[in-house]
Amino acid sequence: MAQNSAFTGLKFRTAGSNAPQYSPIATLGSTLLLVDIAPKFEQVKNGDGKFERTDKIISYVYSVVCVERKFEKVSIKIDEQRPLFNTEKEDIPEGTIVAFENLTITPYVQNGWIQLSSKADKCFVCKEE
Repeated sequence: MAQNSAFTGLKFRTAGSNAPQYSPIATLGSTLLLVDIAPKFEQVKNGDGKFERTDKIISYVYSVVCVERKFEKVSIKIDEQRPLFNTEKEDIPEGTIVAFENLTITPYVQNGWIQLSSKADKCFVCKEE
C-alpha cells in the first residue's frame, strides 16, 4: 500500500488527548523566518452575549515563513508577557531565523477543511554560525 506523503509527519499523543499531532520539523521544515509578531487580546462576553475585545494582551502570535516549504506562512501562538521584539517600537531584523520551544501542531476541521493550530512555549532567535 502506498503511503500518502501528507501524513508522513503524523504523530499521535498518548497522554491527555486522542487528537493527532503533527511533527513540527516534518511539517514546517527546520528553517523558519520570522515576519511578524502580533498581540492577541482577551475577549469577554458582554451583556448581549457577544464577545468584546479588552485592552489586556493574553498572548502573542508569531508569523513565520517556512523556507523549506515553498514559503508557506504559519502563525504560532505563544502565551507570554513580552514578545521577542516590540514591533511597535522597532522592526524585526531582516532575515531573523527563529525556533520554538515545545512547538505543537494539532489538526482540526473548520467548514469541511483541515486546518492546523500551532502553539509553543517560547520563541528564540537561532544564532548564525
